[in-house]
Amino acid sequence: MPSHRIFRINENIKQLLSAIIFKEIEDPRIKNNLVTITKVECDKDFKNAKVYFICLNEDKKDEVLSGLNSAKGVIFSYLKKSLKIKFVPNLTFHYDKTLIETNKVLTNIRNLNINEDKNEN
Repeated sequence: MPSHRIFRINENIKQLLSAIIFKEIEDPRIKNNLVTITKVECDKDFKNAKVYFICLNEDKKDEVLSGLNSAKGVIFSYLKKSLKIKFVPNLTFHYDKTLIETNKVLTNIRNLNINEDKNEN
């Protein structure tokens, strides 16, 4: 389980990234796809951080990922100005599949309930 400090920094980076992406990044691959940062996971040494995102249209996730990777330098410089830590971690962006997997599980549960209701009649 991450320490309280790591948790705080992860949340701080998440909030800053959301603001930077919304306000500062003009790349149409990002702007046109309503990107949401869902989670940030820093390593214990804060050298690297995995940044998880979702976008409005799942079919555009590769395009958004490409845009985020292209904007990494700009994002890094904004983070460096805003974060109150010695080193800004190297960011790697990942599409967050958790929401999709959760929806699949919920759909399966609903289908089970529908099938049970049909079998009872």
